[in-house]
Amino acid sequence: MFIKKITKPNRTGNKTYTYYRLVHSYKVGVKNRQQTILNLGTLETIPKQKHKLLADRIESIILGERNLLFSLPSEIEEVANAFANRIIEKGIFPSRKRQNHINISKDIDGEFIPVNIKSQKELESKSIGGEWLVKQAFDRIGLDSIFKGTGMSTNESGIAQMLLTGRLIHPSSELETERWLKENSAIKEVYALNDNHSATRYRLYQAATHMYKHKGFIEKSFYNKVTDFFSQKNRIVIYDLTNIHFEGQMLGSSKAKFGRSKQKRNDRRLIGLALAIDSIGFVRHSKIYNGNISEPSTFETMINDVSSEFSSKEQKPVVVMDAGISTEDNLVFLKEKNFDYVCVSRSKPKDYTILTDNATMLSDNRGHKIEVIKVSVKDKDDTFLHIKSQQKKLKEKSMEDKVSERFLQSMNELKQGLTIPRRLKKIIPVHEKVGRIKKQFSKIAKNYIITYTQDSDKGLVTDIQWELQQNRQSPNGEYFLRFSKEILSEKQIWDTYNMTRDVEATFRCLKSDLDIRPIFHKKDAYIEPHIWIGIFAYQIVNYIRIQLKESNINLSWSTIVNIMNGQNCSLQSVKTKNGILYSKLCTSPNTKQSKIYSALKYKPQPFINKTKQKW
Repeated sequence: MFIKKITKPNRTGNKTYTYYRLVHSYKVGVKNRQQTILNLGTLETIPKQKHKLLADRIESIILGERNLLFSLPSEIEEVANAFANRIIEKGIFPSRKRQNHINISKDIDGEFIPVNIKSQKELESKSIGGEWLVKQAFDRIGLDSIFKGTGMSTNESGIAQMLLTGRLIHPSSELETERWLKENSAIKEVYALNDNHSATRYRLYQAATHMYKHKGFIEKSFYNKVTDFFSQKNRIVIYDLTNIHFEGQMLGSSKAKFGRSKQKRNDRRLIGLALAIDSIGFVRHSKIYNGNISEPSTFETMINDVSSEFSSKEQKPVVVMDAGISTEDNLVFLKEKNFDYVCVSRSKPKDYTILTDNATMLSDNRGHKIEVIKVSVKDKDDTFLHIKSQQKKLKEKSMEDKVSERFLQSMNELKQGLTIPRRLKKIIPVHEKVGRIKKQFSKIAKNYIITYTQDSDKGLVTDIQWELQQNRQSPNGEYFLRFSKEILSEKQIWDTYNMTRDVEATFRCLKSDLDIRPIFHKKDAYIEPHIWIGIFAYQIVNYIRIQLKESNINLSWSTIVNIMNGQNCSLQSVKTKNGILYSKLCTSPNTKQSKIYSALKYKPQPFINKTKQKW
């Protein structure tokens, strides 16, 4: 059987219509004959390249071969069953069950079958490498048992894992994930789901909502599982806050607010995300806030959540934070909770005493030399680390020069306009414009003295002059770290503070590799699960990358996905003497893929070859 395209004009001839017929080809003597079995309509839901697959499936159902060795796309299976049932009910084509079919997968090793090599076709090809990689990570962690612990069935757990796979391999909305799972991914080869529980976007939404409802149980169970694999424990907690912007007006969301965007998207409503991670990058605490929340005000909630996980006799972790969170009130709160901390001082102490005779020379994360020395500050119980970095000084100088250039350009444009028609000249508008420029470049403008030459009678400004102050403070590459544990050495303090870069790397991975920004959801009921699933997906990324780093494979997650997506699963057909031989093949991993599989101790292929011959 095959599907034939029919094109007919209407009566007036100004328009043509296209539809399809299912046709049976047979021989009468030496002549070929064709019989129309059924009109199939326009077949809008089935792309043309899959018409051959649809025709073969309809024929196999009519002949009684209802279970293929390999799974077909759900849309083809549904349409094929509908057409086949119509044909059988009307008796259009003789329906008979062939008992003499052969399962080639059992006999292929013992015999060779002649085929027509020119008839070989590749019916479809889908990615499987990334899906197989994360599926084995899920199994190693025991994710299925964690999900079932929340009340999920086997099928529901599979759909939840497919949703998480989509977020890891093809981050997008549930609607796009549904399309990707059907059209581009061979994920069904690694998840044996009941056909009645296919991963539609509605079931993906349900899985996301259910997972978020049980986020506390899932996070705790996952953390206990993964930390058993590594020797490092939770002796460090790094805390930071970021925000993510939305597309749309977000009038239906109570948490989407205008605020100071860290991505410079002040034109969009935001939502806040607070994360506390441990020393190896796993999330200890996550919370979603309104977009206009300030960093210091989120701190107590995090500390109370972390405190509840430790007994009164257990050593509590060191809290590491940046200057935005380390307010005096937060530091007092930490001491009351018996937490030690390392943070950046929000101000540069002026009255301090050096505690060591010689400075210690260390290297920053890029290998540049820095000079550190312990100091005590008047009226402060903590110890401070004074840090001097020549590289930071050069960076600050470069940034200041760029901002100064933009400030002077704006001032010169305003000054030149004083002699050009239809440009600002009146005293009040000119002063207002200068005020806006000073506000825009506030850190630089304070270094300049600005004076005006005015014609009071005409109410005009005739000239503007500015002069750089001689006693201004130039970039010096100096800053202070503040810490509560006096027994720590200079190097220990510096290494501990450098862990703040881990949480910054986490935010980069979430926003770039896992693509959780911008957010297109409109309701809080979907916004929060969307963000949290991105956070949970990051933890899988971290779990995989830690193991790869132990084998000196230091690749970003996006690079790993691009490498693994080169491994595909294809469906091929070839004519034999007695029928058609279908083969579902999984390609062998290339050198880079094999290196990743080997480092993780994972199987390189979910299967090698699945075959079936049909008469």
